[in-house]
Amino acid sequence: MKTIEVKPCQPMPSRMRVTVTLPEDVHQALSEWAEEEDRTLANLLSHVAAKAVRERQEQKKEESESDRA
Repeated sequence: MKTIEVKPCQPMPSRMRVTVTLPEDVHQALSEWAEEEDRTLANLLSHVAAKAVRERQEQKKEESESDRA
């Protein structure tokens, strides 16, 4: 008999909904990218936006640290 460890559920982070207007060629390219990664377009855009925010925060942190040096 296997023992299964049950961990407490973490609440889902709140998610905000936005509407964007894209040029047709950009929409097509993003749709193809999403399909290649087996994602929905909304999921791809969420992933790309979150990654961009993390990179920007890291860049600002590095700039702030270099200003102190």
